[in-house]
Amino acid sequence: MKSALLRPAGSQRHSLRNHTLLAPLSWHQGHRFQDLLVDPAIHGNLIGAIQRFRGKSYLADGALRAGQLTADGRHCQPIDDNSWHLVVQDDLGQIISCARYHPISKPQFETTVASKSALAGSPEWRAKVKGAVESSIRQASARGASFAELGGWCVAKASRNTSEAFRSVLCMYALCEILGGAVGVSTATTRHASSSILQRMGAQKAALNGEVLPSYFEPMFDCEMDLLQFDSLRPAKRYAHHVAEYRTRMKAEVRVICCEPAPAAYPAARAALPRALLSSPQLDTGLLIQ
Repeated sequence: MKSALLRPAGSQRHSLRNHTLLAPLSWHQGHRFQDLLVDPAIHGNLIGAIQRFRGKSYLADGALRAGQLTADGRHCQPIDDNSWHLVVQDDLGQIISCARYHPISKPQFETTVASKSALAGSPEWRAKVKGAVESSIRQASARGASFAELGGWCVAKASRNTSEAFRSVLCMYALCEILGGAVGVSTATTRHASSSILQRMGAQKAALNGEVLPSYFEPMFDCEMDLLQFDSLRPAKRYAHHVAEYRTRMKAEVRVICCEPAPAAYPAARAALPRALLSSPQLDTGLLIQ
């Protein structure tokens, strides 16, 4: 029998209504999505819930120490405010998984998470890490896509190696395409097979001039990691049609919560949307806090 992870994600149609996107703080291009809510308070509550979920999970894995979290248990990173976050919740509002997409408008190697990795800190490998990241930056520029870093992928223990975890990655590929495409990098742990899952779905170990960069030990997270490169236009062939399906469905089914209202030029009919959304029990902020 195939494992849930390897079963084609499109074999059954799963609702995306338990998926929520949190937009970067300054984003307001509501025309890309049909289900849009402008509410800074709910946005902030969910960001806090994601950070607590990451903190609790990483602490349990031994990837972080308690002193690296805030007093209320949040794992905060500076890029959180300027990133897209995909969060999946169960029927009680508890988080099942989360992932982060960070597009960089003026990318430079020195400003990337990859540049702070232990591999980039090695005198032997720093120039090659820099070359690989800059190669992705040039590739993104050449095809008019964003350069981005994917990270913050965290899945509840009970949902690891399930189709739910798998689907969250497909949705991230789809989100990249909705927003205009992305080429980028990700520092991925080998813990819980995270790196191998991403590679099965289309990411590749970073390479420069045909030389594949090695896995490396990251003391900050006490685990082995890989530097991966990805292109949202090129998922693994067996999953490409699933990404295309989610690209369409996410624009219609996934709720997007942002802090900035859309420009006044957008149709006035959008003004009725927040009232309809606020009637949803999934947005009860009392259920969003871990």
